[in-house]
Amino acid sequence: MISNRSRRSWLICTGVMLFLAVMALSGCTSNKTSDSSGKGENASAQQTATGKKLIMAYTWKPSGVDPHGDNSWDVMRSGAGETLVRLNEKLEPVAWLAKEWKQDSPTVWTFSLQDKVTFHDGKSMDAAGVKASLLRSIEKSHLAKDLLNVKSIDVSGPLALKITTNQPNAALVSNLADPSTIVLDVASMKDEQSYPAMTGAFKIKAFNKDQSLVVERYDGYWGEKARLAEATMKFITDGNSRLMALQSGEVDVATDIPVDNAEVLKKNDKLQVLSAPSLRTHMIVYNMESPVFKDAANRKVVDSLIPRTSIVSAVMRGFGTEASSPFPSILPFGKVERKALGGTAEQLLTKDGWQKDAQGTWTKQGKPFEVTLLTFPQRPELSVMAEVIQSQLLKEGIQVKIRKVENIDEALTKNDWDFAMYSMLTAHTGEPQYFMDMFYSSKSEANVSQYSSKPLESILNSLKLAKDTAQRNAVTLQALDIINADLPQSFIVHPDNVFGVKKGVEGFTPHPIEYYYITAQSDITE
Repeated sequence: MISNRSRRSWLICTGVMLFLAVMALSGCTSNKTSDSSGKGENASAQQTATGKKLIMAYTWKPSGVDPHGDNSWDVMRSGAGETLVRLNEKLEPVAWLAKEWKQDSPTVWTFSLQDKVTFHDGKSMDAAGVKASLLRSIEKSHLAKDLLNVKSIDVSGPLALKITTNQPNAALVSNLADPSTIVLDVASMKDEQSYPAMTGAFKIKAFNKDQSLVVERYDGYWGEKARLAEATMKFITDGNSRLMALQSGEVDVATDIPVDNAEVLKKNDKLQVLSAPSLRTHMIVYNMESPVFKDAANRKVVDSLIPRTSIVSAVMRGFGTEASSPFPSILPFGKVERKALGGTAEQLLTKDGWQKDAQGTWTKQGKPFEVTLLTFPQRPELSVMAEVIQSQLLKEGIQVKIRKVENIDEALTKNDWDFAMYSMLTAHTGEPQYFMDMFYSSKSEANVSQYSSKPLESILNSLKLAKDTAQRNAVTLQALDIINADLPQSFIVHPDNVFGVKKGVEGFTPHPIEYYYITAQSDITE
């Protein structure tokens, strides 16, 4: 997912200040110290003699806790993992495990590391340990490999690293904020059952597959100590179940709550709704090997029939904006328009050899325009969108069979689908390269549409070589022209981040990039 995923260019449109305004209204971080007196104890947030405990209803079911792989975002969200660089609310890279950095040449960067940092197993973090961790992440994670594009990593001092890339990579510093590059003690990963020794304010206490991830305060943490003694991420993939867990008091925080229930939570004086604009895009991905959708004309017809306006109002309840590209319009490279269809859907289908039968269904060479649409439960609004789209296409003579799957990424590796609902942070670093490389490079394992375009790949290569923000934005717009012409995806809506939080929970603020959930500042005050 990304990321990331997402998960980083540095200058973005001043419109991102809208994020800050919304988040300031949503909630603020508490400066109160931890209270372990036990006052206000309840079933979900037990404040015992050992400190406060928070329980979160979490959307996904990670398969493990190794951060150098598919579960990196989950580990980052638990507060146990840290990267060399962190992204602030403006999506700017700021120091974290790296204290400072400088670019020595177009392909060479030097990083100075924080001192007095220890891993969860007590070992001191040094340049050699960080090098070993980064090399492991590159080996284990195709995302890290693609994002960093490293030629070599050299230890130039006890707390100094020199990273050389294969070609100029202006986004390197921001890319080092991606959770796939979480720093760990490589020696702690003895086998698949081992818990990684990382550097975060929390360390992993227990991982119960398909049930929960429990982290506890790491007393040897190099920064501000965690205010919570323990935090649990309960894996509840169904949105309504997460909502009920919050309403019943079983959990203190619920991620990705169904937007149609936001008003219900607002009426509960014990709960609050936190929301902020995100850099996520809800979309449809087409299977370019599908007998129907390998034809661009058919993709364009379906795209033209998606009722985006009613989806924003009726499905998203106003918690989002219509999408015309992978990137929100608040970003300088997101200001694009969807290309006109060049006629009505009926005219285009007729021109392409389709005919309507007696039942009003489009057919071609005796076969109906019938397609399978995948959806998944973790983001319930996507399933509702799927039904709206199904109904709209049926009115136009296109039959859609909806199939719900538990693991959308696994389902997309097979070839028994035509199109699928999908959701991704497309610019969670404030820059486009991550998403572009993942979704449109023919070499990328994350290119779920199996889309290939030599002209686009040429532009993506030039994007990596762009010397400044203005040039990168201009190149990105060129790439979007090709994407919106070929339509390997249909971009539907840019949703807001919406969470349900029990009143008294502090230090939990929606962040556009979505992977800083549990932090040292997370607290329960009542």
